[in-house]
Amino acid sequence: MATELTEPDIAPQLIGQFDTASKQIVRKNADECIQFCLGTTDAEAINVIETEQPVVKWYRADSFIHANVRGEEAIVHMEFQTHDSTEVPMPYRIAGYAGLGIRTYQLPIYSHVIYLHPNAGLNDPGEYVQNVPGYEIAIKYKVIRLCNIDGQNVLDAKLKGLIPFAPLMKPPEEMDADQWLRKCIEVAQTIPMDEADKPDYLAATVILSDVIFDFHDIYDILSEETMKKSSFAEYFTEKAERKNTIELLLDVLEVRFQPNNVQTLKPTLENIQEQQELKQLFLEAVQVSSFDEFKRILASNGAG
Repeated sequence: MATELTEPDIAPQLIGQFDTASKQIVRKNADECIQFCLGTTDAEAINVIETEQPVVKWYRADSFIHANVRGEEAIVHMEFQTHDSTEVPMPYRIAGYAGLGIRTYQLPIYSHVIYLHPNAGLNDPGEYVQNVPGYEIAIKYKVIRLCNIDGQNVLDAKLKGLIPFAPLMKPPEEMDADQWLRKCIEVAQTIPMDEADKPDYLAATVILSDVIFDFHDIYDILSEETMKKSSFAEYFTEKAERKNTIELLLDVLEVRFQPNNVQTLKPTLENIQEQQELKQLFLEAVQVSSFDEFKRILASNGAG
């Protein structure tokens, strides 16, 4: 089943994977991505600027693309957000990115914030405003919440650069979340491309789906061989190990104590990101004298 769309509690290393997957899709499909953000086909990428350059990396920006927009050179900036930016509010971050882009490239800059999770970006004003008399500053940017985008249109148009994001978009009314996820991945598998590029493309689709869907459901749709061939193989290996450890742990509890409610612990265990912590809990499950004792240990670890 698809997970409930609550605000995600995602480990930093997983957020890094979402960023990496998003950047990889943009890098290889820049034209479609900037046209989607700008809402026009009169735009094409000149080149994708590597954000590993020190002047950009210092600000942790996601994607800068040198582009031709309506006949003029410009910089198109895309910032991918899994959830709301709380440490530094998004208007302040975009003001910094825009200032950096203007200073570095001396070109117009089009900034976009693309929110991956449905609960994110609800209160993003889309602008930074300073109303100090004589020192007024106004920087506006476009807020894009993928959950408001019609995903079926993206699938029908076979937009290669947007299909990996389609599972996070709005599905047809008659289709439930699991059916939508399966359809998106099936369409992604049919997109023409070099065979060498396909594992990374499909893996990026899966990783982005993991923002809101249960990874175990995704894992059942895409072949293990495809995932292992991708540059994200380590990510999938860690996910698979966590999945197996949780299943074994629950099996041990069911065999030893035969409680009716052992499966109620599964969501709590799935929220534990550290494999070592899950392994320690597995050892506890083998040794504890009662099911209630295991639940106390789980709660004392901050997971209850």
